Amino acid sequence: MKTIEVIQPINRFINEATNEVIRKKRVAAYARVSTDEDDQMNSFKFQIDEYTSRIQANKDWEFIGMFSDQGLSGTQTKKRPEFMKMIELARRQEIDLILVKSISRFARNTVDILSLVRELRDLGCIIYFEKENIYSSDPQIDFTLAILSSIAQEESRSISTNVKWSVEKRFKAGKAHIPKIYGFDKNEQGELVINDEEAKTVRLIYTLFLQGFNINDIRKVLNERKIPTLNKKEWLYNGVKCILTNEKYCGDAILQKTVTTDYLTHKQVKNDNLATKYFVRNNHEGIVSKAAFEMSKTIFEESSRSSRNLVTKYPLTNMVYCSKCHGNLHRHLVNYGRPSERVTLDCRHNRIDKSIKCDRPWIDNNLVIETIMESIKRLLSSDEIINTLMDELADVSCSEELSELLLKKKQDLTKLIHQRNTDGNLNLDSFLHQEKFLKKEISNLKRQITSSIKNVSLADILRNHSSDIISNDSHYLIKNIYSLIIMDVDKIICVISKKSTSDELILRIDELMKTEPIIRGFYKDYEQEKTFGYKVIIHE
Repeated sequence: MKTIEVIQPINRFINEATNEVIRKKRVAAYARVSTDEDDQMNSFKFQIDEYTSRIQANKDWEFIGMFSDQGLSGTQTKKRPEFMKMIELARRQEIDLILVKSISRFARNTVDILSLVRELRDLGCIIYFEKENIYSSDPQIDFTLAILSSIAQEESRSISTNVKWSVEKRFKAGKAHIPKIYGFDKNEQGELVINDEEAKTVRLIYTLFLQGFNINDIRKVLNERKIPTLNKKEWLYNGVKCILTNEKYCGDAILQKTVTTDYLTHKQVKNDNLATKYFVRNNHEGIVSKAAFEMSKTIFEESSRSSRNLVTKYPLTNMVYCSKCHGNLHRHLVNYGRPSERVTLDCRHNRIDKSIKCDRPWIDNNLVIETIMESIKRLLSSDEIINTLMDELADVSCSEELSELLLKKKQDLTKLIHQRNTDGNLNLDSFLHQEKFLKKEISNLKRQITSSIKNVSLADILRNHSSDIISNDSHYLIKNIYSLIIMDVDKIICVISKKSTSDELILRIDELMKTEPIIRGFYKDYEQEKTFGYKVIIHE
């Protein structure tokens, strides 16, 4: 005859026969607040104290730990370190029960709540939501959990919307929280004020960039001079670029550069026509002029169209040209992997126009640099030559005056284009003539400002040069003193020019070769047993 015996589940914590505790229940608690405000902090402290004392007071419970995240949102569990630490312990089956104040304190993401509840339930870990008086041990409450967690998620969306509205309102009023940036401190009102010491570095970065220094050149100059960043580390490419492209350095501020597209992930993306931006002109005192910033911005815009290299690593890039074919000399590695491996310069590699041929042999890169530096030492050691150069630079135009004029011309061009777009009666020929004229003026002013800045820096070097600068600052000196270097058969010609750009000088290489030098000499490389000559000339 078939018989049925009912086998009740065994309580893994209690021996029902003797009513003795077999093993204490391992209990943890979790607390979280999303802000650092006083009332939130009081609640946070109360939760920690309450759960710690309650668990420790229960003789049948073993206190595993109090896990708490302060000032962190509940929409993303992975960004809460204490929460994830607790979950990992539960996954290793080291926690039997988790106490938490409410569903919203545990998480505000419906998917996260349901998936974690089910995962931990399968592992034998139960969660008790005190406010809702719900244990996660019963699968039938998943529907209730889904509804309550959805309400918590919707509350998070509502909070996010309110915060966005509040931020938008502050933006419209021209108010914004700006984090600490290099070159500025903050006063008691949270406003940016110039840090004089760091501002010197910011001005140096802009000066070098407008003189034609590439970003990596600038980075090397800063690191050679042992100028620290905000975090006391070496300068990197992005650090220099951020200073050159951040409008706050000229006293303006663009608000809402990034937007949060998802209130659950809090992912921020570049505000590329996704939301309104706010431009606050003259928000604070700038470190550099607006014209200097606009010129830097223009260089970046033009480089993106022309593929101009802003990250060159070497002091001679775009500086050395062949006297025979007028081609740019490029770096080239010969005898790679051999003891005789070396870096050379020649005009035959990477030539844009492949039809142009040149039979000039390559030249050792280090020999060229050492020869150039020898010419600089000679130049800076002669008071007569320094005085001659200072006289040449005496009538240099003021870059600040030119910058103001440049800004005005750019504004005139903007007004003209706006008038063309809004005034249907504007004569097209007249518009094109005025536009061409203004663009030509702007181009000339940019060239004058660049020359002015470089000449002022050259004058400063001539007045204040030192042996330390000569020995340690090759990147800075070569590009700051010379506008072009011409490579001949057995010598180099270093060109100092007050007004002409390198592009203009390249067209006059044959003429420059015939110019009488102010310095003539040679450099001997004893290791290679080679002697190389140099001439320094001034071009008007």
